[in-house]
Amino acid sequence: MRFCSLSSCSYANSIVVQDNNTCILIDCGLRKKDIKPFLSQVGLGLSDIDAILVTHCHIDHVYGLKFICQEKSLPIYSTANILKKLGENIRFRTTPTFIPFGNCAGNTIGSLSVAHFSLSHDVETIGFILSSNGERMGFITDTGFVPASCLDAFQAVDYLYIESNHDPDLYKKSSKPQHVIKRNLGPAGHLSNEQCSQALKSMGLKNCKLVMLGHLSEKDNNPALALNTARRHLSPGISLVSAPARTPGCWSDDQGLRNTSASRKEPGGSIILNFYAL
Repeated sequence: MRFCSLSSCSYANSIVVQDNNTCILIDCGLRKKDIKPFLSQVGLGLSDIDAILVTHCHIDHVYGLKFICQEKSLPIYSTANILKKLGENIRFRTTPTFIPFGNCAGNTIGSLSVAHFSLSHDVETIGFILSSNGERMGFITDTGFVPASCLDAFQAVDYLYIESNHDPDLYKKSSKPQHVIKRNLGPAGHLSNEQCSQALKSMGLKNCKLVMLGHLSEKDNNPALALNTARRHLSPGISLVSAPARTPGCWSDDQGLRNTSASRKEPGGSIILNFYAL
């Protein structure tokens, strides 16, 4: 099993997960103009995608669904309530095949097994453990805290994608409206760097090979700060990286991603991180 981020920030979120037989997206908040180019950058096309998992209905996670489903008929998986909201809020040209998760612990999408977990956000939101060929990947983002059920279940994952959204000290200087700050810092908001770090400590992650930090705020966080905070409670043998904000990252099985930080300069001197590792 392997995975990579296509985009990871409040602008747009989408992650690819792939094994030998099945390839899925977790969320598709991408703009129409980015979907095909971003997939191409990681060596994929729409023909490779078999299904989409949806964590929740916020626009940065679902904006691109109507565009990708115009190009290819793809089943969309989530809870019954989240799928109902999608059908009400998105004007699909043709209504996709919505497949609600059952109440049982295990659901399958092709060769991937999927277990879902309730999170704590201001709309119904779920996280996942995806399993294939004896490997397990945990996925948790957009939550004000990590529920005990996730702390317990995620202990045995081989890979983990987890939110590390903001630094509270930087948030004190934020230009965001006060109601947004209050929401994001609350129990139905987003994980801070320290909350992420404490969750990693509680999980233990004895068998984990790679942790990827995602959904970093572009204004109220920075990759080095998030990585340094997370590293405090991780074994040195666990690779740790942060997903780039508005561009595809590297595949999880890319050794360069695990051991190197890479960047490029744009005209005017700004730095665009292709990935950042620690």
